[in-house]
Amino acid sequence: MEAALRRELGTELLRPTGHLGGGCISQGQSYDTDHGRVFVKSNSKAEARRMFEGEMASLEAILKTQTIKVPKPIKVIDLSGGSTLFVMEHLEMRGLNRHSAKLGTQLADLHLHNQQLGEKLKKEESTVGE
Repeated sequence: MEAALRRELGTELLRPTGHLGGGCISQGQSYDTDHGRVFVKSNSKAEARRMFEGEMASLEAILKTQTIKVPKPIKVIDLSGGSTLFVMEHLEMRGLNRHSAKLGTQLADLHLHNQQLGEKLKKEESTVGE
């Protein structure tokens, strides 16, 4: 896995940071690279690529709203042996409790953005011509 990460990310340095994560779906690990710190999720299920591509598209869409801080997606990588990796920007998650009010405001802004986008699309659908 590490050789594939080095090759796909174009980095010599690939050092685990000790930031581990995981749940019932995927496992995760942060690495220091020549280009900064990244978080890598791994999953060996057959639908992992599709799931990670969906997550990547969702993060890109949230980033475009400029309403809430989410990790910048970098790349989805297939490994020989069937596992898939999803590489994204590492975000420091310690001490988030003190930012809960800001997160609430940002989530509200995101929902407002989505509502406004939906209204715009609905208006465009009902418009004929320019």
